[in-house]
Amino acid sequence: MKTFSHLWGSRANASADIVDTDKQQSKAVSIAKPSQHSRSHNVAISDEAKASPILAIRLLKNTDLSSSKIKRRLAEDPEALSVFTQNFMEQCDPTWEFQDDEEKAMAALTYSTQSGDSNGYFAAKHRAIKALAKMVEPLTEDETQAMIERNTQLMNAADPNTPDNVEARKQAEEEFNQEMAHATARRNDRLRATGVMLRGDAKRVSGEIVAPHGEAASIKASLDAGMSPATLTRP
Repeated sequence: MKTFSHLWGSRANASADIVDTDKQQSKAVSIAKPSQHSRSHNVAISDEAKASPILAIRLLKNTDLSSSKIKRRLAEDPEALSVFTQNFMEQCDPTWEFQDDEEKAMAALTYSTQSGDSNGYFAAKHRAIKALAKMVEPLTEDETQAMIERNTQLMNAADPNTPDNVEARKQAEEEFNQEMAHATARRNDRLRATGVMLRGDAKRVSGEIVAPHGEAASIKASLDAGMSPATLTRP
């Protein structure tokens, strides 16, 4: 569907602001299951409806089409015009009856931008967008939770110092120190098996080298206290 939005001048700014705001809201709701909401809600929050709000209103009121079929029509059909705009253009444009729907939408947009919206093109579109906004239903509990989770993910991706990210780094450090301590203790046991006596070791009468009690826990405590893992490579 061609909406000619790329040709809108300054008079379209207000409409663009409304569409942008609604688009941001719809992104938060788009994670919902369509079955959780009414047909009109599912159409109202769609980008297709915001691009062609007048046609969206008509299809909701005058047909029994499902929301998915309506959105498909909105994506494929030319932008609809209000009755006022159609009547106005029919009186002002002698070629109106010979134009197809896409040409009429373009002609109405052009006339509106050149005449201070005297044909009501933008006024009708703004009103239709507001009517769609009234059809939007409150978030369900599932949607609210999903939106919170999504916003948290976005915050964590944008800010390395969120509580979640700080906690994740602490957890990563904890797991690293735990794994490093056990790996070092295993390495030390292999060294002892070759007859090497390490700092803190004891030797039994039999000559067996014995590791300090709780060696892995002691190594982890040292790592937690800030000791560099590089020092663990030295016997």
